[in-house]
Amino acid sequence: MVAQGKVNQTIGLAGEDLVRYVLHRWRYEVFTPCNPSSRCDFVVNHNDKWIKIQVKTTEKKDQFQLKRRNYQSRKVSDTNAPRTVVGTFLYREGDFDYVFTVKFPKIYVIPFNAVKAGAKNYKSQTISLKNYEEYAYDLTDPEVFNNPPNL
Repeated sequence: MVAQGKVNQTIGLAGEDLVRYVLHRWRYEVFTPCNPSSRCDFVVNHNDKWIKIQVKTTEKKDQFQLKRRNYQSRKVSDTNAPRTVVGTFLYREGDFDYVFTVKFPKIYVIPFNAVKAGAKNYKSQTISLKNYEEYAYDLTDPEVFNNPPNL
């Protein structure tokens, strides 16, 4: 189970790096919060407007649950001990403005209000990507980088 957690974390970090790259190509300034427990992964600035971004990455599934886990931090002397989940929390309005969902070769740039309206079950915020194709950007299409979204 710990190994699966590390694989998921690696996939998540790769998705964040890909989103960071795409945002730079779209000419957005990207800032990463110093606090790892922040409710958003990035903050971007464009035309003096600040936008909070949450990134979710999936490899196999066409849906995901939009929730965040709160981990119990480990003691400095016990760095090999696995972190334990002490709770999961749903995102609330104001936590992020857009969720960038990576399912390569696509990135979905979904506004918070569309997520809220499109969730099958708002208590678990299960998001099915087939409902958000209008927000998809296919990274195999070179024109994607010439036509960025207006966040």
